[in-house]
Amino acid sequence: MKFKTKQLLPVLFVFSHNCQAFDWLFEPDFGAKERYTDNLRMQINPRRDNFVTTLSPGVMLGYMAENHGLNASFTWNELIYHGESDLNFSEKIASINQNYNGERFKAGISARYAEQSTINTQLDIDGTGNLQIQIPKTTRSISPNFTYNLTERDSLQLSYNYTDVGFTKQPGLNASRTFSDYSNQQYASTLTHSFSERFSLNLSGSYSLFSSSSENPPGLFLNTFPVASGFSQKATTFNYQAGFQYTYDERTRLSLSAGIRDTTTDISSFQNIDFQGAPISVLFPSQPTVTSRSTKTSGNVFSANLDRKFDWGSLNVNAGRQLTPASTGGQRNTTNFSANLRYNLTERWSTGVTATYLLSESSTTNTSSTVSNNRTYITLSPNIRWKWTPEINLELSYSYRQQQYESLNQTAVGNNLQLQFSYQPQINRQVK
Repeated sequence: MKFKTKQLLPVLFVFSHNCQAFDWLFEPDFGAKERYTDNLRMQINPRRDNFVTTLSPGVMLGYMAENHGLNASFTWNELIYHGESDLNFSEKIASINQNYNGERFKAGISARYAEQSTINTQLDIDGTGNLQIQIPKTTRSISPNFTYNLTERDSLQLSYNYTDVGFTKQPGLNASRTFSDYSNQQYASTLTHSFSERFSLNLSGSYSLFSSSSENPPGLFLNTFPVASGFSQKATTFNYQAGFQYTYDERTRLSLSAGIRDTTTDISSFQNIDFQGAPISVLFPSQPTVTSRSTKTSGNVFSANLDRKFDWGSLNVNAGRQLTPASTGGQRNTTNFSANLRYNLTERWSTGVTATYLLSESSTTNTSSTVSNNRTYITLSPNIRWKWTPEINLELSYSYRQQQYESLNQTAVGNNLQLQFSYQPQINRQVK
């Protein structure tokens, strides 16, 4: 199942029986980044350095009322690769969010549409780490949710998420499962009981449907007969978790959730040889040939978060393990850790450091073999920020990146230096 629309265009119709006061939002912004990198594609032996300019105009529109609100945002990222103009790319990202708060319930819905560069996204948690080529990646998603307060201490949340990812591949790229289209649906529910204003327990369950398929480019059998081939994969996952959230004081909050998952995966591949009526066809099985198999796996999942605010700044720590949809024609187990420390030097100057760790365990599977493409990705990024004016911010950052593939037993290292400018005019909201 795929969306038929080419773009996500926010449309807003507002009607009020009670003539409520609306706070209309209009917030334009502009950003510019200049980045130097000595290993743009994260190769074992990089061939050249690169300077990359990113120009990012954007706007946020919406409204706020007493018990409901809506905001829609759009950002255009113009990526300019100096010396490699064939990599230039125009990213377009649009999102819309709406919420409504009733007496005992609240509801919301969010949607997102993005056309992005694979060089900018393949290092993400759902990417493969392959930055060797530049092709467009299109993501569409929609996520409604509903929360009902059963009692003063108990609440039930129901949610749904649909994500569709597609790649605009050139001839010859279909043979690589690095860029396989996929879709993922998730139905989830969470029951929460609050023992006090500071401590609550929750139980959650989810059911996910993953689907991926790809066709290989035409080939020749015995250098004579045309061959068409491809694969498809479908997986269902049940996830069960229990957790808690604890607010130690106004500055400290801790949350933890852990559980198990059970996954069933059905894989099939097909091959069709066109013998064009040649007598040799009697020596081979009737065409097309289809092979399939089914596997069942289980594993642990967890997520943890710590937020701590200080007089001088803040600390945020996240960790988790989950089964993540991937563009390799399958899913992957990902273990991730991130920490962000912010220190305020003065009212205008601040500094910080961000560290991330990602272990991605995945494999490319067909009906006869399994090839591991596990990878480890580490980043460390110190930065310093200057609030020049209430509207203008400047940030200078350095980023160290390291990626290792288990199958190659080799490590790619990259260094990045970036200067970022952001401007958001202070526009007063118009209230009716």
